Amino acid sequence: MPELPEVETVVNAIKKSLKSMTINRFIIMNNKLRWKIDSDISNSVKDQKINLIYRRGKHIIFRLDDGYLLIHLGMTGIIKFIDSLGSKDIEKHDHYEIQFKDNKILRYNDIRKFGSIHWTQDIDNHFLIKNLGPEPLSEEFNGVFLKNKCRIRNVAIKNLIMNQNIVVGVGNIYACESLYLSSIRPEKKCKYITLKQCNDLAKAIKYVLKKSIKSGGTTLKDFKTLDGTPGYFKQKLMIYDCKICKCGAKVKNIKLGGRSSFYCNICQK
Repeated sequence: MPELPEVETVVNAIKKSLKSMTINRFIIMNNKLRWKIDSDISNSVKDQKINLIYRRGKHIIFRLDDGYLLIHLGMTGIIKFIDSLGSKDIEKHDHYEIQFKDNKILRYNDIRKFGSIHWTQDIDNHFLIKNLGPEPLSEEFNGVFLKNKCRIRNVAIKNLIMNQNIVVGVGNIYACESLYLSSIRPEKKCKYITLKQCNDLAKAIKYVLKKSIKSGGTTLKDFKTLDGTPGYFKQKLMIYDCKICKCGAKVKNIKLGGRSSFYCNICQK
């Protein structure tokens, strides 16, 4: 699944091409996504200009003249740019496209259909947005914040930092990498995490995410940037999907919350 760095990479690429562009048509080819695409979107967005493109958690948001388009890439969602009408045939897993006044097209493809698109005039109270935690790269997210969330919780620390209601955008790959950097085992119960460990973990999360954004995200299976190139952070992974730790020990892999959790039994306590 695309995580925060991958979504940030897509947002930055979209900004270069679409800001201040006016929508001509919204066309649905296949409405079967995680939530059925509302046919009313077509009338709602017609002739509206994109004034701002930004990210909230793993969501891509277009602020238009009179509302917002809220896009989630799900597990396998890919956004493609097409230069002009009729220049590229519709493919099997294409679900919708946004046609602009200059004939450019933004098209969404999703093999597994876990992505979504919504139209709203109240983004802050939308059901996908209103309960989200703070952005991990914000000042609000720090060791003290994390310690307060950990204080009485009897859940694994990895599950906590992957909870989007606690902090947004930290998915499986970056949770494993951040816990490794802060020397914390993924299954350690939150209530036993010290303030120092929370400080180290918050700093590690920020470091790993910034480094991945700079590298264009991570490509393991499905993620590619808008021009079809892969992210390069995979080359820099320290523990996720690795066989041997840098200390020489064999990397362990356990299941937490149904996700593979990689860690080193020597380096992480």
